[in-house]
Amino acid sequence: MIDIHSHILPKVDHGSSSLEESLRQLKTADRFGVSSIICTPHFYPFKESIDRFLSRRDKAFSELSAANSTDIKLYKGAEVRLTTGLGNNKKIRKLTIENTNYILIEMPSSSWDNMLLNEIINLQSMGLTVIIAHIERYSPIQVQKLEGLDVLAQINAYSLYSPLQALRIHRYNKKNMINFVASDTHIYNYLITYRALKRSRFFLGSLYDQFMVNASKLII
Repeated sequence: MIDIHSHILPKVDHGSSSLEESLRQLKTADRFGVSSIICTPHFYPFKESIDRFLSRRDKAFSELSAANSTDIKLYKGAEVRLTTGLGNNKKIRKLTIENTNYILIEMPSSSWDNMLLNEIINLQSMGLTVIIAHIERYSPIQVQKLEGLDVLAQINAYSLYSPLQALRIHRYNKKNMINFVASDTHIYNYLITYRALKRSRFFLGSLYDQFMVNASKLII
């Protein structure tokens, strides 16, 4: 089982406040059958530079990797907030999932205008493949604006237990817009999220297998 979206690195964002907390998350993930985790702490372009973020992320990644006593393989990534001008940053490629052209993008909760959506096109023009994080959080009106943009999308496994978000997942899947399922784990919900990720195969059926095949392409 591959988890492509997690907040497991210590002291990088609100996902984990210590190495000990991160190790507890890792052991729980291992217990539920996770074999690989892409570490995707939040990156907010309006809060810090890419270089500053990478310095903090890489330090935490090295710390967690050195202390990891499980068989889980860890990979570097980021959950990047889409903002106006993001696609003009020449260093944006450094935020892709390790050794790939895939980039995990978090959309803002506010309305999406054409200027913002053009940033996705700008990223794609750089050869990047955009993955929209937890697409079920966004309304059908918002998601409709993504149609035709050739993006991939990920859902959170625990959203399958929410009537509203499960309905959106069903709706977006009918349009073939969903490609991955992940935990989006944080320290406050890691037991719930990894249990949900394991059980998601029963909700998703054959889709789960396809989502894991898709995920395997991100950890080359």
